[in-house]
Amino acid sequence: MASVFGLLVSGCAVTNSTSPQDGGFSSELIRDKAMGEAEGSEVIYLLLAAELAGQRGQYELALENYLKAASLTQDVKIAQRATQIALFVKNNDKALEAASRWQALAPENADALRIHAMLLLKGKHPEQALEQLIALLRLPKIDVENALIDWVKVLSTEVSKEEGLDLMRRLLDHFPRMAELHFAYALLATDKGEQRLALDETAKALSLHHDWNRARLLQAQVMSRMGDSQAARDAIQKALKNDPNNLRLRLIYSQFLVKAGNLAGGKRELDRILAKEPNNEEALLGLAMIHIEGGQDEKARPFLLRLNDSPRWKMQSFFYLGLLEARKNHLQNALQWFDKVSEGPMAFDAQVNAITALINLKQVQEARRRLIEVRKAFPQEALRLYLLEGELLTKIKDYIGAFDLLSQALEEMPGQIELLYTRALVAEQLDKPDVLEADLRAVLAKSPDDPNALNALGFTLADHATRLEEAKRYIERALDLKPGDPAILDSMGWVQYRLGDYPSALEYLRRAYHLFKDPEIGAHFGEVLWESGKRQEAKKIWQESLRKSSDRGDMKKVQDRYPQAFE
Repeated sequence: MASVFGLLVSGCAVTNSTSPQDGGFSSELIRDKAMGEAEGSEVIYLLLAAELAGQRGQYELALENYLKAASLTQDVKIAQRATQIALFVKNNDKALEAASRWQALAPENADALRIHAMLLLKGKHPEQALEQLIALLRLPKIDVENALIDWVKVLSTEVSKEEGLDLMRRLLDHFPRMAELHFAYALLATDKGEQRLALDETAKALSLHHDWNRARLLQAQVMSRMGDSQAARDAIQKALKNDPNNLRLRLIYSQFLVKAGNLAGGKRELDRILAKEPNNEEALLGLAMIHIEGGQDEKARPFLLRLNDSPRWKMQSFFYLGLLEARKNHLQNALQWFDKVSEGPMAFDAQVNAITALINLKQVQEARRRLIEVRKAFPQEALRLYLLEGELLTKIKDYIGAFDLLSQALEEMPGQIELLYTRALVAEQLDKPDVLEADLRAVLAKSPDDPNALNALGFTLADHATRLEEAKRYIERALDLKPGDPAILDSMGWVQYRLGDYPSALEYLRRAYHLFKDPEIGAHFGEVLWESGKRQEAKKIWQESLRKSSDRGDMKKVQDRYPQAFE
């Protein structure tokens, strides 16, 4: 009867290593030792102790006993078992020790050679690892392709780019006509950003193995990365001609078509897949994405709903169903879908979208509670979340709360430009000109050509009627960087007004208001019109601005200063 421990360690592997149960371990191994005469009772005791420790979850103790047993016997199965347990507990040093013994006892065992090579590479013994891999590749009837893919995975993470590529070149010196090796070299080159080398190696692999679709796909991916989309599509079309019933190829071809903007072509290929395999989940998701991309949300919905029970794709389905509801402003429904996304790569975006829905539903306290939780769960996204919470507080006019929050964020991330800029805008609302100016100058010290910061600083100085020539210089620089921007044109008009040049001020403000009928611009434009004697036109502009936003502070200031215009 197999032990619980035997079942547990069956999951251990280094790049698809053999499971312990494949070797017939646990009680069978102990029985075999009991029937032998050479090893003695000590080995049997160690095996029994190891199994008992494993059943109790004492895996390190089990490993020690297996390593001792392996050192006392010439039994290949014990050495293999010790290797697998060491891998299961992620003890690479002891795994290497056990694998070395396993490989020495079974010098032509493909699994022993493969695992030993990987562990030597992880242990920073590249030369010995290379020797083991060469020995592996010389064996007959092995899965060369997957063995080399495993090798590339370890090279990608364990050695430098230069050393990894050098090891692959040296392997090719021994096997120059091995198509799988050229393919593996191309995989590594792709991972390391050497796209030209990868393209050359896929071509060599295909010259040795003409109809190899896996190599053809890699070639297409490399071509796409290099910007040659047409060649990439041609490569996949060629592969499809060789294997027209390969649904995986057809799916990838559809993705290339969509990426190139050919939504109809991508849909056609996905329809072909579903005609042969109606429940193909990737095709269902692909069609949903095509409809969403084309603005056909209602056509996307049934495809997404069909994925709601899919173990692999349900989280993506929930997320996009939430987006569809949010687009229709069905915020409560959107919130329910977003809250279903509990894991996976979209979990963070789902939570942010849920918080945004709560903000728009005016559930401020719940939104803030969630923001704090998400910030703890995703510390790497703290900046984005602080900015979102600051936006929330500003939206409800809790400027003190927003200022304190952004100040806290700046303590954690000193000098962060977006935080400084955002706090400067909040400081303006709190009439803290010193903080506003200091923050904007800090932004400009790091990013001197930031047109928004230049404009904000220039406008602030102009609005407070201080250092007007300096204010004008900042705004002029901003306008050079973003000519035609209505906010900057508004600032230029305002500083000209403060300088007493009313005709020039009107010219800039008229252009700004024509481009963007914002209440703030309207407030400034109307004031200059009024002071220039064009009072009927000023009243008209102010009335338009009031209809758009009666609670904006800019218009309230105008009403306080010019009450007669609103009688």
